[in-house]
This record gives sequence, C-alpha cells and structure tokens, in this order.
Amino acid sequence: MHLQRLAAALGDAMSPDDVARVTLASALEMDDVVRAGLAVSQGADRELEFVASDADAVSPAGVRWCQIDGLADVPLAEAARTGSGVFLPSLAALEKHYPHLLERQRGLGTRSLAALPLAVDERRLGAVLLSFGTEHDFDISEQAFFGAYAAQVTQALRRGLAYRLEHSTSERLQRSLLPRSLPDVSGLALGAHYQPGGLGVDVGGDWYDVLELADGSVLVALGDVMGKGVPAAIVMGHVRSAMRAYALLDPSPELVLERLDSMVASLAVPEQIVTMVYGVLDPRRRYLTLSVAGHPLPLYVPTWGPPAELDVTVGPPLGLGVGPWPSARVDLSDDATVLFYSDGLVESREIPFAEGLERLSKHIAQMEPRRRNPRELCARLGELMWQQGAGDDVTMLALTSTVRRRLRNATADLPSDTSATPRARRFVGSRLTEWGVADDVVEVARLCVSELVTNAVIHSGTAPRVTVRLDDERLLVLVQDRGRHGAARRAEGHDPMDISGRGLLLVDALATTWSAEHSADGTTVWFELDVIG
Repeated sequence: MHLQRLAAALGDAMSPDDVARVTLASALEMDDVVRAGLAVSQGADRELEFVASDADAVSPAGVRWCQIDGLADVPLAEAARTGSGVFLPSLAALEKHYPHLLERQRGLGTRSLAALPLAVDERRLGAVLLSFGTEHDFDISEQAFFGAYAAQVTQALRRGLAYRLEHSTSERLQRSLLPRSLPDVSGLALGAHYQPGGLGVDVGGDWYDVLELADGSVLVALGDVMGKGVPAAIVMGHVRSAMRAYALLDPSPELVLERLDSMVASLAVPEQIVTMVYGVLDPRRRYLTLSVAGHPLPLYVPTWGPPAELDVTVGPPLGLGVGPWPSARVDLSDDATVLFYSDGLVESREIPFAEGLERLSKHIAQMEPRRRNPRELCARLGELMWQQGAGDDVTMLALTSTVRRRLRNATADLPSDTSATPRARRFVGSRLTEWGVADDVVEVARLCVSELVTNAVIHSGTAPRVTVRLDDERLLVLVQDRGRHGAARRAEGHDPMDISGRGLLLVDALATTWSAEHSADGTTVWFELDVIG
C-alpha cells in the first residue's frame, strides 16, 4: 500500500521541488525512518543538490536545497556516483566504511542507513538517503522494496528535471523577446514589470512593447499568447515583430490589429489565438488611441481615488478572423496613469477575474497619490503578487504623460572597476546641485547611488550606467548593469527585492522607494527621493 500511495502522490509532482516534498514525506512514513534526504546530480555528478527532511528545509513556501560535493566519501554521494546501493546495517558497519561520519550520525539518532541510487537508462539522477532508528539486516525482500521505491522516485524526478529544463528554456526565450529596457521617451513616464509563474505553472506568452515612431508618436502594447512553454514564447516573438513592422507602415490600432489577426490565423499552430491591448500616443502626449482584442481592459489610475476600466469596446481575440477592433480616444490628464496588465495580475484558479479585479482596485485606491507613478505602481503591484504567490505569469506596462512637468535628465556611463563609485557620486552630486536640489536630498542621493554602483560592479563585473531624472516632485536615479545574475525565478523562493544577495539596507532606509527590474541583458535597480514637502 505504501508504494501505491507513493505512486499516486508522485503522479501529481511536476517540479524537482514537488518530487522532494513527496519523497521525503513518504520516507518518513516508513517504519523506523528517523531522517531522509534527496540528492540530485549536477555538473557531471561533481555536485549534488541536496535537501533533507528537516523542518526548516521543506515547507509550503519552498524547498531549501544546498550544494554538496558529489565526489565526497559519504554513502549518498557514492550511491549517486556509482549507481549502486549502499546498505549499512549498524553503526559498526558505518564506522568500518565511513568512520568520519560516525559521531554525527550517532548524534542524529541513526543506527543504520541505506543510500538508494536514482538511475534510469544509464543516466544517474541522484540518490535517496534513509536513516533508521534501529539496526536493520536489509535482507533481500527489504532491498527489493527499496529498489521499487527508488524506481518510482526516479521516474518522477526525471519528469521533474525535464520540466524544469523546459520551463527555464521558455522563460529565457520569453525574457529575451521582451524589451531590454524601457526607452527614454520625451513627455512620457513609463513603468513595466514581468514576473514568470512558478515551476508548477508553464511560462506563458505574456509580452509588452514600447516603440517611438518617426513622427514622435509612441506605440504601447501588451499581449498574451494562448498556450504555454516554448511554443507560446515563439508565437509571442512572431506577433511582437509583426506588430512593429505593421506599425511602421500605418500605426492605426484598427489596421494593425486587423493585419495581426490575419498573421496569427496563418501560423501553423492549430486554433492559436492572441489577446492584446494596442495603443498609440500622439506626439504631444495629450491622448491615447486604443484598441483591445479579447484582453482585459486597461485601468485608468487617477491621482486620487480608485482606478476604473477604460471605456473601450473589446474586439475578439486575434487569430479568429472575425473583427472588428474599434478604437477609442483616451485623454491623458496630468499625473493620471494608464495601466495595461495580463490576467495573471487579477485571476487565478482560486480567484475569478471579477473578484481579483475588485481586490486590485481596492489595493490601488489605498495607495498614496505620489506612489501611483508608473514605475512605482508596477513595482509595488509586482511585490504584492510575489507575496501572494501568484501562479500565472504577471505582466504590466504603465504610462503617464509628463508634458506639463518640468523634467530634467542626465546619464553617465561608468567603468567596470572601483573608480565607478566615486565617479557616480560626483556625477549625481554635480547634476543635482546644478539643478538647484536641496543639499540634504543631494547627500542622500550620493549615498544611495554609491551603494548601487558598488553592488553593480561587484556582482555583475560590467560597466554600469547611471541615469538621473528630476521633475517638480521627485528625483529618480537608475543604475543599470549588464550582468545576467538578476533574473531569479520566484518559484525558487527569491523575493524580487533580494537582488542576488545584495545588501541594500542603506538604500531601503534612506530612499522614499526603490525596486529592481530584470531583463535578459541585466538588472536595473532604482530609487526615488521626494524633492518637495
């Protein structure tokens, strides 16, 4: 019966984390097992990812793996390395073969142990360690049981590793097709956020794009390709590229969506559909002409009060060949933000769309007016979704017209060595003093940019870029590196504010707000300071 229950539970395990939870829980249900561990081979068996059944290592929030030496002289590593089981029926046998482990294992309550290899088709995937509270003979029938147990874990782990590889491949592909960074567009403030779903959910086809056209108008779009994994990411790339090409010919929303509809229908993907919000800002940034194809309506976020859905007629998804996609004109008042988003921001298996939208609206309504600018709005909503454990992809694009504001901007490229930090301090200090910013704000900005640039040089090893933007109310400072360390998966338990272990306590204490944005090309960490009040 134990093996039947194990098979049923492993059948629902999708990721290596899922396999670890089931395997270790099942092991502890065996008679006399006091501790269990799972190791997964990495790097040609030279390293093992390991997790034990300790309470702080396996929890609903995640599985805490550690690295151990795959060549170490320990039973678990030997089983993983050789593909043969290691059975030690007593502490005397342990002392004979692994004397250096005796005291620790005795302290853990071990009186006998078994290390079971996980191997299939000559491929060694890892091993399971079982520690028992009494001595065991490990006779033929018991070894046969353990062999069947290990075989079931092996099959599940093979599926989990294949799924993790596909998930990470599609995530890298999707990130590579998103904008490398938000463009610096005159008269427009932008913010964006992309957060892939966890390892229990395939990466989808969410995307966004911003493109300034020759006449000064600006294309803004956010879409979602039906389906998951690599195929959805590939279709996403086709749609984004075609949209840009069609917009260069004629950016009218109705025409671009009509052409994209025909293009999607022509793809060799059965019943492929795409939902999308597509808009064009006029060169003076006074209004947005918008069309929607089967996608959630954008939100209009005023300076005060709750947000509201834009009054736009929703056309059918792209790829059905039915049309039309009527456009509507949205006037952009000063400081109001328009938020495009994917359904993962509001909807899940447990929460229907309408309920999720109401919750989102209430959360935004509680935000202070100065926190509703595009960059901070996206950052705060992204952090909220991470804390709530959003399963699906979450994608946002927000914009605000700034034509009525006095906006100043300066950028400096820095070297990739220790001289970058003092140069950044001098650059920020001189620009802000030149612009008449108060001395106390200048000093805080110098301290914060020093921390960010130091971290960028140490952790990415690349030459960072510093950008300073000042309007009538806020100072924004961005530090962009070109390293690839920042795009950590949320499913592995990484807070989006934990930028590869960087110590940013000083920035967190001094800045009005701060966050990070990851792309295929690197990480941008930014902070804001109030310059009035």
